[in-house]
Amino acid sequence: MSHIPVSDTPSATSAASTAAVTGYFQAALRWFKQDQTQFGFQVFVRASAALLAGYIAAATLACLLTQVLPMSRFESTLTANMLAFLFYAIAIIYAFCVRKTWHAWRDLTLFSLLCFALLKVCGQ
Repeated sequence: MSHIPVSDTPSATSAASTAAVTGYFQAALRWFKQDQTQFGFQVFVRASAALLAGYIAAATLACLLTQVLPMSRFESTLTANMLAFLFYAIAIIYAFCVRKTWHAWRDLTLFSLLCFALLKVCGQ
């Protein structure tokens, strides 16, 4: 077993890297506090709510309508899917019309849960 001398160099390197990380973190915070960055982030969150939560809500609505519509299985499936496309477009518009960003997530998620609960109650 060899003896490795302990020096102060690793702690100095550690302090320098910690200072660099802190500087990068502060620069990222300054960048995030800019108005353009916050606006872009809000648009991204609304778009993700429209695409993800809207898609899930439209899919659960299509499943529910397939079970509920008084038609043959084939016709109810086609009708439900066409109505789901219409609802998906409305959900995308709604996500950008609400006053607060989290309202889009909340409302579309609650609608999806309501459709899922009705599907479980009405389903076969």
